[in-house]
Amino acid sequence: MPKIVMLDPGHGGVDPGAIGPTGVREKDITLAVAQRVASILSPVVDVRLTRDTDTSYSHVTSTDLSIRARLANQAGADCFVSIHCNSATNNTAGGTETYHYPGSILGNTLAKAVHTCVIPALGRVDRGIKTANFAVLRETNMPACLVEMAFISNPTEEALLGSAAFQETAATAIAQGIAEYLGLDLPEPVEPGTVRIIVGDGDQVLTGLLIDDRSYAPVRDMAEALGWTVEWDERSKTVTIK
Repeated sequence: MPKIVMLDPGHGGVDPGAIGPTGVREKDITLAVAQRVASILSPVVDVRLTRDTDTSYSHVTSTDLSIRARLANQAGADCFVSIHCNSATNNTAGGTETYHYPGSILGNTLAKAVHTCVIPALGRVDRGIKTANFAVLRETNMPACLVEMAFISNPTEEALLGSAAFQETAATAIAQGIAEYLGLDLPEPVEPGTVRIIVGDGDQVLTGLLIDDRSYAPVRDMAEALGWTVEWDERSKTVTIK
């Protein structure tokens, strides 16, 4: 059975989270990054999200957070990672920090794995690995961590958080940290305009093309991977698979 990873895009719906100087909303950044993390991890684990749209479970923050933890518990997740943007009244505060629940040995291990990947990737100030009594860390039954990617209250970091390139970098690093914690190898990144084609149980992986949201597989490679033979008739320009 594949490992189950529960990703928690912080805030959502009625709760925008922190809002940056130019109006960038935390809930939008966390959802975009979490969805990208899910896409990267999906070939090797069963990924669930506490939300995959701009929604919340309750107008009461404590209730909303408890429901998110409950979803992870009900799913029997192997780990839980909550994704956030930090904020401070001092708009010069910046950097990345990762939290786990006090006394959780495996939570600390997960936090270290994620933090160790995120810090060099994002290149922000390393604010360290810390403990906190956050509901999503306290009420989850599995190892859990919460990563604060950067400060949305800092104009420089707000601009970074709002950029697709930074979001991609953050997502890739978070996914790598989760994979390392679980002892799994991530597949090589897919080049733009291509798709990864997994044949059978994953013993063979082919590369196809993605054109206008349609995927195209190399005929000979696909057929041979499935144990068929391919014949090409030059005169009629016909491929026969049998």
